[in-house]
Amino acid sequence: MGPAGGSHPAAELEQALGLEFRDRGLLRQALTHRSYVNETSGDDADSYERLEFLGDVVVRLIVSEELYHRLPDCDEGGLTRRLGALVSQQAFAAAAKQLGVTPYVQLGHGARSTGDQHSDGVLGDVMESLIAAVYLDAGYQAARSFVLSTLSSEIEAACKPGWRPDNPKAELQELLQGQGRPTPVYRVVDTSGPAHQPQFTVEVVADGEAIGVGSGRNKNAAEAAAARAALTVFAELSTAAG
Repeated sequence: MGPAGGSHPAAELEQALGLEFRDRGLLRQALTHRSYVNETSGDDADSYERLEFLGDVVVRLIVSEELYHRLPDCDEGGLTRRLGALVSQQAFAAAAKQLGVTPYVQLGHGARSTGDQHSDGVLGDVMESLIAAVYLDAGYQAARSFVLSTLSSEIEAACKPGWRPDNPKAELQELLQGQGRPTPVYRVVDTSGPAHQPQFTVEVVADGEAIGVGSGRNKNAAEAAAARAALTVFAELSTAAG
């Protein structure tokens, strides 16, 4: 049995995103997970990891520049908090889902069978890699247009007065305290991936009951994802009760 790969060819995504790559190989690489490369006996350099490294730097420059010009009265701390929220793994994964990237991600059988193509870790990495691919293929201005278009609503919200950073752990703790329940406890239930790029899965527990599970490239990101999952459950229960 061959590798699972993605369910749609990369050329379709190129059209869906309104992009026209001179080097379509960059687009394919941006969508290729290490597990796919391993199952096809390819070279590790064929995966998106190098592009992800570059994309992280490129997108931070683009968003930092935009915030700098749009918020002339905002101090360094305020700019840093906004930047952190806008370029988080969760923000990139949400953008990738909104753009419909998931079906195009090339994964090996094992990774696809566990649903990794839907994880924030993989989709966040792919989004950074796509940004790098656009930058290498068409230059900084093209990458800037792509980033600002993709994150337009999030950037707009971050530039409004009274903006508050997304802090699901604090929000969950406040919610539980309001219910007279103890402070939630976070525990790592699984660690996967290569040593240089681990993926943590964390469970958040309240009153001895697991109320949310989340994954991330580090423990803090995984804890935030678990808290966000718990908040979603509470919101759904509240809506059903209402």
